[in-house]
Amino acid sequence: MDIYQEFSARHFGAYLDSEEFLDYMLRQWLLKGRHLDVCHVIDHPSFTKVINECRDDERYALLVELSDLYGSEITLASQYNETLLALAYGEEFDPFELDQDTKAKGDWRYHLWFYFFNNEGYVAESWQLFNLKIYPLCATLNNTRADHMQTLVRYFNELSVLMDKTRDPDILESVTKKTIMNLYDLFLQVVHNDTLIDFATKRSFCKRLIHMMKYKEMHSVGLEFYITFKDLFDLNDIPTVISLVNLSKFAYDYHAVHVLHGDMRTVQYRIEKYKGDIVSQLTKISEYILRMKNVIEEHHGGKINEDSFIQADFNFFFYECEIEEMCTANFSELPFEDQDAILRNLLNAMICFYKADKTLTSEEGNVKEPALNLLIGWELGNEGMKLRNRVLSLVPDEGIEYREIMITDALIQLDEFLTEFYLKDLSPDVEAVIQKANQYDLEPIDPKQAMTLLEETFTSLHPQSALIFGVEEKERFEKAGRQLPRLLRSNEVRRLLTTAEAKWRELEKDFQPENQQSSQKATFIIADYVKAVEEFFGHELVKTRGGKQTMPLIDVAMPESGLTSVEIGSEEYYHYVTLGSFYHYISANGTSLLKENVDKVHVVEYLTHWVNSIRASSFGKEAELKIETAQVLRRETMILLRRLVADFAN
Repeated sequence: MDIYQEFSARHFGAYLDSEEFLDYMLRQWLLKGRHLDVCHVIDHPSFTKVINECRDDERYALLVELSDLYGSEITLASQYNETLLALAYGEEFDPFELDQDTKAKGDWRYHLWFYFFNNEGYVAESWQLFNLKIYPLCATLNNTRADHMQTLVRYFNELSVLMDKTRDPDILESVTKKTIMNLYDLFLQVVHNDTLIDFATKRSFCKRLIHMMKYKEMHSVGLEFYITFKDLFDLNDIPTVISLVNLSKFAYDYHAVHVLHGDMRTVQYRIEKYKGDIVSQLTKISEYILRMKNVIEEHHGGKINEDSFIQADFNFFFYECEIEEMCTANFSELPFEDQDAILRNLLNAMICFYKADKTLTSEEGNVKEPALNLLIGWELGNEGMKLRNRVLSLVPDEGIEYREIMITDALIQLDEFLTEFYLKDLSPDVEAVIQKANQYDLEPIDPKQAMTLLEETFTSLHPQSALIFGVEEKERFEKAGRQLPRLLRSNEVRRLLTTAEAKWRELEKDFQPENQQSSQKATFIIADYVKAVEEFFGHELVKTRGGKQTMPLIDVAMPESGLTSVEIGSEEYYHYVTLGSFYHYISANGTSLLKENVDKVHVVEYLTHWVNSIRASSFGKEAELKIETAQVLRRETMILLRRLVADFAN
């Protein structure tokens, strides 16, 4: 009875049957639009007598009519709702004419209408009403005014019910992207600051909205929503994790995915930390419990052996519930599942040392509230509760093993996405560095000498400096040292590598420590090496495509249409393909490009290793590399190219 509680707070000493309260009810109905709240009061049994006493008063005819409705023999809820709609909005009101306005006033005026659609299962109409009426109204409410906050709570509760009904894919199909953006905007502008809406409700809303965004393929928006309100997301909830990973896959947003990766890594670290420290935590808890056992025996030893409540509580706690047996176990020899179960049981049992109303259940199913707190005193009980709360704050939710597997799998996927997205962003950065270099570096090179230098570098690479996985790979790597012409089948690869080698040797000869110009030149040269990798991939895929009737399409990110699958060798391919596109293609379809005995997983792994080296160097269009860092990147890029020559099919 929210209305009565409000009225009582404002009119101290007033009664339910007072004219002041009846007038207050009418104002809430007519001026505020709080139709359902008034109905809740009317439907209360104690209000029947009040209504009967004012039946002859014309002022309260509406309240009498409502009371008669609730006291009638109508059996169908729909008839109740239709009658309520008529009383609230007029006899001519048709709820399915969504463009009409209502004669009702107040911020709550659409609440009954919204409730009617929700209650009758008109999900599509509910969403239309939300878009046309409720969202524009709620977006204007001030979340610092108590009445506006209360209004928003009611609409939001009804909205949460509607979102719960919309989880079914068949129903979700009818929800538009505009609706989802309205939900996002409403939460951003008003809801998340409304202190009357509890944390759990907001968290549930965020989880449902992310699910809707995933289904509607609103990947970038979904990740943006997560980044904005990530404190409201529970990454221990596996469906939420799955939705976020799915959004990440197609978002092509390196920085957003990087944030999500860090947050999931935190969850994983907490699990790892808990598993690593669990024996220590068990030891602390068990030592406290056994110490309390000694305290009780010292102070109440005689009564423990007598037929008393002390004996009953003591024996039930330590023996029937097997607490002593748990505390004396050899924790380090137990599997983690048993360690986890014992720790949770002991943490639950420790409450009995603090308060007397904690219920425990023994192994035989007996139930009791051991009042051990009365036997040890408040100080020792409080000491135990502090210890319990400290340990409990480090304990993850139950289902750790499954969650750890899922989080680990999610992190593996996010690592792959991060590599791909980084490479997607790297391609334009490399191009920008090369364009900048062309403005400064105008000196020609000797092609013959440059080729000699390239051959020298390519053949001198040692397998120990490569990420070699076995004898066969080592043999292929050594053999590839004699296959430089395969690498240079692309004229652009030849030009980039010979130029880079000549410029690098020149840089080494003229190198001056702490010289900014040297760092700038090193950055320009590394850009050529990286570009050569991209050109090699591009040429190899086109060459392979020419020898096959069909090949899988390659995904490219196009400004107009987003992620799009295009033919290898097409105009779009040459215009939009990036290192990220190649990385994804090799991860998904690399087997068709490689020699028969080459493991695609290993190729992806050493390619990822190379990417991580570049990422760690902070190479970019604004950065300038130290000569030592550039030296490492040059060597690793040449090793990568030699490995690709060794592993790609002829």
